[in-house]
Amino acid sequence: MANRLTVIQMLLRARIVRGIACAFALTAVLGCTPQPALQFSPATLRDAKVGSPYAATITVSQAATPVAGASVEDGALPAGLDLALAKEPEDTIQISGTPTVAGTFSFTIEVWCYGTNVGGQTATQGYTLVVK
Repeated sequence: MANRLTVIQMLLRARIVRGIACAFALTAVLGCTPQPALQFSPATLRDAKVGSPYAATITVSQAATPVAGASVEDGALPAGLDLALAKEPEDTIQISGTPTVAGTFSFTIEVWCYGTNVGGQTATQGYTLVVK
């Protein structure tokens, strides 16, 4: 994301009652500082086992505002597992459940952050989960 600067110039003229004319110049520079890229940790997931409960926590850091949501894109979790945004601690994602099928499953997790006074950040992270 590139830095964007906007320069606004205004010339204000006023007339004072005693006949003295005044002019004021105002220049404002408005800019946006790019947000850092969101970081996912861990970068890899531990293996799972068919029929055994599985839980993994993914932490998202560098968020200017809280993470608002997460979803699985480009692929799918193994059958029996779900992905959810954790309530505590903030900015964490939970993968949990009991896998029912063995295999190697590749998927991408997409997260997005709230955007109020700061533009909402988004990011994706690819993962592979092996179910034995």
